Amino acid sequence: MQLRSARLCLDCEELHDQEHCPVCASEAFAFLTRWVPVDDRPREQRRRPTPPPPPRPNGMKRLARGGAFALAAVATGRWLWASTHSQQSQKQEEKK
Repeated sequence: MQLRSARLCLDCEELHDQEHCPVCASEAFAFLTRWVPVDDRPREQRRRPTPPPPPRPNGMKRLARGGAFALAAVATGRWLWASTHSQQSQKQEEKK
Protein backbone atom coordinates (compact mmCIF):
# COMPACT_ATOMS: atom_id res chain seq x y z
CA MET A 1 0.00 0.00 0.00
CA GLN A 2 1.35 3.40 -0.94
CA LEU A 3 1.56 6.03 1.79
CA ARG A 4 -0.01 8.61 -0.53
CA SER A 5 -3.17 6.54 -0.88
CA ALA A 6 -3.36 5.12 2.67
CA ARG A 7 -6.51 6.11 4.58
CA LEU A 8 -7.34 5.82 8.27
CA CYS A 9 -10.92 4.89 9.10
CA LEU A 10 -12.22 7.36 11.70
CA ASP A 11 -14.68 4.83 13.13
CA CYS A 12 -12.62 1.67 13.62
CA GLU A 13 -9.05 2.97 13.04
CA GLU A 14 -8.40 0.49 10.19
CA LEU A 15 -5.86 1.40 7.48
CA HIS A 16 -7.10 0.91 3.93
CA ASP A 17 -6.94 2.38 0.42
CA GLN A 18 -10.55 1.93 -0.69
CA GLU A 19 -13.55 4.28 -0.78
CA HIS A 20 -15.24 2.37 2.08
CA CYS A 21 -13.58 0.77 5.08
CA PRO A 22 -13.31 -2.99 4.44
CA VAL A 23 -14.01 -3.72 8.15
CA CYS A 24 -16.95 -1.48 9.09
CA ALA A 25 -18.00 -0.08 5.66
CA SER A 26 -17.70 3.49 6.93
CA GLU A 27 -17.01 6.35 4.54
CA ALA A 28 -15.38 8.52 7.24
CA PHE A 29 -11.62 8.52 6.74
CA ALA A 30 -8.55 10.75 6.79
CA PHE A 31 -5.47 10.42 4.62
CA LEU A 32 -2.32 9.44 6.52
CA THR A 33 -0.37 12.14 4.69
CA ARG A 34 -2.19 14.60 6.97
CA TRP A 35 0.13 13.51 9.80
CA VAL A 36 3.00 11.78 8.02
CA PRO A 37 4.87 13.91 5.46
CA VAL A 38 5.69 12.31 2.13
CA ASP A 39 8.81 13.15 0.12
CA ASP A 40 8.10 14.34 -3.41
CA ARG A 41 10.75 12.05 -4.83
CA PRO A 42 11.94 8.64 -3.74
CA ARG A 43 15.20 8.56 -1.79
CA GLU A 44 16.58 5.61 -3.69
CA GLN A 45 16.49 5.68 -7.45
CA ARG A 46 14.70 2.74 -8.95
CA ARG A 47 16.49 0.72 -11.54
CA ARG A 48 14.98 1.00 -14.94
CA PRO A 49 14.23 -2.30 -16.63
CA THR A 50 16.50 -3.23 -19.48
CA PRO A 51 14.94 -2.64 -22.88
CA PRO A 52 13.74 -5.74 -24.67
CA PRO A 53 15.96 -7.13 -27.43
CA PRO A 54 15.14 -6.01 -30.97
CA PRO A 55 12.52 -8.17 -32.63
CA ARG A 56 13.71 -10.96 -34.88
CA PRO A 57 12.46 -10.94 -38.45
CA ASN A 58 9.46 -13.14 -38.93
CA GLY A 59 9.55 -16.32 -41.00
CA MET A 60 8.31 -14.79 -44.26
CA LYS A 61 10.99 -12.09 -44.27
CA ARG A 62 13.70 -14.64 -43.51
CA LEU A 63 12.37 -16.95 -46.21
CA ALA A 64 12.27 -14.14 -48.79
CA ARG A 65 15.77 -12.99 -47.88
CA GLY A 66 17.10 -16.56 -48.04
CA GLY A 67 15.30 -17.16 -51.35
CA ALA A 68 16.77 -14.01 -52.87
CA PHE A 69 20.25 -15.09 -51.77
CA ALA A 70 19.75 -18.58 -53.21
CA LEU A 71 18.47 -17.17 -56.51
CA ALA A 72 21.51 -14.88 -56.77
CA ALA A 73 23.84 -17.80 -56.00
CA VAL A 74 22.21 -20.03 -58.64
CA ALA A 75 22.32 -17.27 -61.27
CA THR A 76 26.00 -16.60 -60.54
CA GLY A 77 26.79 -20.31 -60.71
CA ARG A 78 25.02 -20.72 -64.04
CA TRP A 79 26.82 -17.69 -65.45
CA LEU A 80 30.21 -19.04 -64.34
CA TRP A 81 29.41 -22.52 -65.66
CA ALA A 82 28.26 -21.13 -69.00
CA SER A 83 31.35 -18.94 -69.39
CA THR A 84 33.76 -21.79 -68.58
CA HIS A 85 31.82 -24.21 -70.77
CA SER A 86 31.95 -21.81 -73.73
CA GLN A 87 35.69 -21.29 -73.23
CA GLN A 88 36.28 -25.04 -73.20
CA SER A 89 34.21 -25.53 -76.36
CA GLN A 90 36.17 -22.74 -78.11
CA LYS A 91 39.48 -24.40 -77.19
CA GLN A 92 38.26 -27.75 -78.52
CA GLU A 93 37.22 -26.16 -81.80
CA GLU A 94 40.61 -24.47 -82.14
CA LYS A 95 42.37 -27.82 -81.67
CA LYS A 96 40.39 -29.41 -84.51
